[in-house]
Amino acid sequence: MLDDLLKSLNHAELSFIAESDYGSDVERHRDALKQLIDVQHGVLTRGQHWHPYEVIELCAQSLKPGHEREFTACTLLVLRAVASGLDTHTDLDQKLADRAQDYDALPAEFRDAILDAYQRIDQ
Repeated sequence: MLDDLLKSLNHAELSFIAESDYGSDVERHRDALKQLIDVQHGVLTRGQHWHPYEVIELCAQSLKPGHEREFTACTLLVLRAVASGLDTHTDLDQKLADRAQDYDALPAEFRDAILDAYQRIDQ
């Protein structure tokens, strides 16, 4: 689901994610997000911790009404980064507990994709 969701993000959605760091480095974050989607097929690499991973993490911190797609894409990217070993500082148990209400508020398709991603990491 993540790959299809990433490819379907429009300019406004990418801008919303890119603005997650209080509007700092928006263009640089948006360009890095486009590279991540168009060239890297959603796979973060070393050296991308600040651009774009910083805004990805921030966007995945809380669900903003009307931005369920962005929140879901960012959450799935964080989970992918943890699973790949790129992100070694995110505590998944804590993240799941902290975001449970947000996940419950998502459309079923998004909620289920996120919960499935957590389960795949735990296996």
